[in-house]
Amino acid sequence: MTTKESIVRDLLRLVVWYPLRWTLEALPVASSLVLLNKMGELHFMLSRGKTKLLNDNLSKLMTIENAEKTTVIKDYFKNHYVDRLIIFLFPRFHTRQIEQTIEFEGLEHLDAAVKKGRGVILVHGHFGPVHIPLVALARLGYRMKQIGLPSDDGLSWIGRHVAFRLRLKYEAKIPAEIVNAESFLRPVFLWLKDGGVVMVTGDGSGTEKHVGRHEVFDFLGQKVLFPLGPAILAEKTGAEILPLFVTPGSSKPYKIIIGTPLAGPDAQHDIHTITKRFICGLEGKIKEYPAFMHFLDRFSPAYSKNKLLL
Repeated sequence: MTTKESIVRDLLRLVVWYPLRWTLEALPVASSLVLLNKMGELHFMLSRGKTKLLNDNLSKLMTIENAEKTTVIKDYFKNHYVDRLIIFLFPRFHTRQIEQTIEFEGLEHLDAAVKKGRGVILVHGHFGPVHIPLVALARLGYRMKQIGLPSDDGLSWIGRHVAFRLRLKYEAKIPAEIVNAESFLRPVFLWLKDGGVVMVTGDGSGTEKHVGRHEVFDFLGQKVLFPLGPAILAEKTGAEILPLFVTPGSSKPYKIIIGTPLAGPDAQHDIHTITKRFICGLEGKIKEYPAFMHFLDRFSPAYSKNKLLL
């Protein structure tokens, strides 16, 4: 979800990063998740303008009943708060909390890929709480790294010196290194060569900055710029590349799904086919769980004028 800098936002940041953060750290993980979802519900009730924009964009992207739209948009707000603030819970997110919170599907695909010894690339989208797989898989014993792009561009003084500064401290507590996408990536190549696992987003950086080679693909009926980087990394290293998604669970809050390799015998060296396969999978998950996508508010004339979406 995109948000604008303002004095009100700075005041809310101070509340979130001080008393609210301490409250979330004191509560059990399950209770903290409930509180984060309640915050999303409150934002939904107070945001008529944003709600209308989301409603219009949802209609543009897919056919959905009006009665269902309200639930989807409310859940979209809830997912935003969980995604952004669950980082407070990660220092306590150990095996017991993972068992209580997360279901897994397709771990056998990851295990089979790891056994090949060429390294594994898990390509995922900005969909659901994006850091959950990194933490959960690392806690389960997989050797994990993440390619990311932390940035304080465009943030206010409070945004830079409170929210961004403290977020980096919490990310440093995650049991896996987050490698800056704009840095020298030799450590990533060596990690894959040594049989490690690397997570990378397949739908861009989540910002307006585009790192590496991108091309336009059809996505939910729109023209969208997607990175070819994950497929190129797999091509250069020989690593297996698998899709990964976070969805709602059937009996627990979340499910981590790991699919079969994107590079089959007919796509071993075809970066466009690999990228299209990931995009197709992401489209399918968004249509199934539209509230879990992150940038529904970007599919609007005001945002997309003179720029490609995402």
